[in-house]
Amino acid sequence: MIRYTGASVSGRINAPVEAIWELVSDVERHPQIAGSGEVQAVTIRDGRPLEVGAVFESQQLIRGIHYVTANRIVIWDPPYRFAWRVGLPSAPGIAQIWMFALQPEANGTRVTNGVALIYALPTFFPFSLLRKKLAKGYANSMLPTLDNLARMVNAPPPDDVRVITEPPAELTAMLPPLIVPGATMVAAVVAAVAGILALRRRNPH
Repeated sequence: MIRYTGASVSGRINAPVEAIWELVSDVERHPQIAGSGEVQAVTIRDGRPLEVGAVFESQQLIRGIHYVTANRIVIWDPPYRFAWRVGLPSAPGIAQIWMFALQPEANGTRVTNGVALIYALPTFFPFSLLRKKLAKGYANSMLPTLDNLARMVNAPPPDDVRVITEPPAELTAMLPPLIVPGATMVAAVVAAVAGILALRRRNPH
């Protein structure tokens, strides 16, 4: 079987949903929020209100390399869910999908940060090892995001933290279906090379 790769992390923060939504939905504050440290500055294209279809551009820095992404909002459900798909300035929203999901829980809020990548790999060995390594790398970059959010709402560090080394199903549902069995091995080789290159440039959003 071939499946998309990705990961999610979640934790309970002692703050109301509305307080955390105010932060995660303000894309211009994502440089302060993103645990990866890669987001440098964010601007909203055309100054339009944030909603499904709106685009915001992000200045990124990875290992000394500066580049710009154009991110199209694909889920906008205040104050619970916000997801955006990464792309290029000339082609917004064509690559991985990132998400924040908020849910009231035990006098606080369970905050989930997740990503679905466009790398599709078989679930059997040895590709399963690469899938897990990619997922752990992204999870490690998202865990500090939860800490940043807790600090920004003056709450203690998140508790009951959970890590899932699979992409959120609601995000993979927005990617093209993987229904070409004859191309599985070709796709696996291409995805494996892309995955290895991604790992080499990422420090373990």
